[in-house]
Amino acid sequence: MKTPTYTAVGDIGIDIYPQTSNKYPGGMALNNAIHATRAGAQASIVSAIGDDIIGKKSLELLQKEHINIDYIDIIPGGETQSIEVVLDEHKVQHYQNWKLGVMADFIPSREHEAFLTTQDGAISFYLPEFKHFFDAFSRMSLPNTIKIADFTDLSEHNGDVSFIYQYRDDFDWCIFSIEREGRAGQSEAFEKLMRDNNTSGLALLGADGSKVIHHGKTYIEPAQRVKVVDTTGAGDSYVATFFSTYLQSQDLVESMKRATQSAARTIQQYGAI
Repeated sequence: MKTPTYTAVGDIGIDIYPQTSNKYPGGMALNNAIHATRAGAQASIVSAIGDDIIGKKSLELLQKEHINIDYIDIIPGGETQSIEVVLDEHKVQHYQNWKLGVMADFIPSREHEAFLTTQDGAISFYLPEFKHFFDAFSRMSLPNTIKIADFTDLSEHNGDVSFIYQYRDDFDWCIFSIEREGRAGQSEAFEKLMRDNNTSGLALLGADGSKVIHHGKTYIEPAQRVKVVDTTGAGDSYVATFFSTYLQSQDLVESMKRATQSAARTIQQYGAI
């Protein structure tokens, strides 16, 4: 079976836990690439880092994990992204003191786009702070690449799934994380939007599992019941494992099962990887 190629376009940095003074590698692109590799894909990252100690340690980790780092821009004198992660009583992460560093000005280049045309799958991540590079990715023509948009937490869009309508022709797959409060209506709206637009969708429902809408069918996978230590990176773990498995097998049910297992392992330890 051919090893699938999978690239994450997004952030690399460090997660700082002020409650314990611990630090862990982070950033959605880093998390995705590492989990994708561990799930059997050949992963790459399109991103930017500074030449500071955080950037250097990030590259060392990625090389150790056999991630392709050829398309990571290293900015002389630049600062690599960092963010503080605070866990609440339910071990759910909340972010503060986010320093974007060089990611504040990062835009994928034509060289990056040319590389992405060679990939089986490519993903980027929407947050208001990431709109500049997410929009550049959305406009890329990648006819032979499964193009994936992770719209992250629905709370970023005031619970309104119609936000993604503006990107309706740009992606093959759309992903949302939907919180339990108000979930029923939001999940149904997301499913309807995917069906109406003939787009594949993945809804991450936390402790309630996950839902996939694909070719007019809906698939549901329950979450595994485990002791939760830290939910940071659970979505990245799920997404990367799901697409790495799906690109290999074209089996949605198996992909959801493996992704659920990966997310369950992630939340039983501190840090996203």
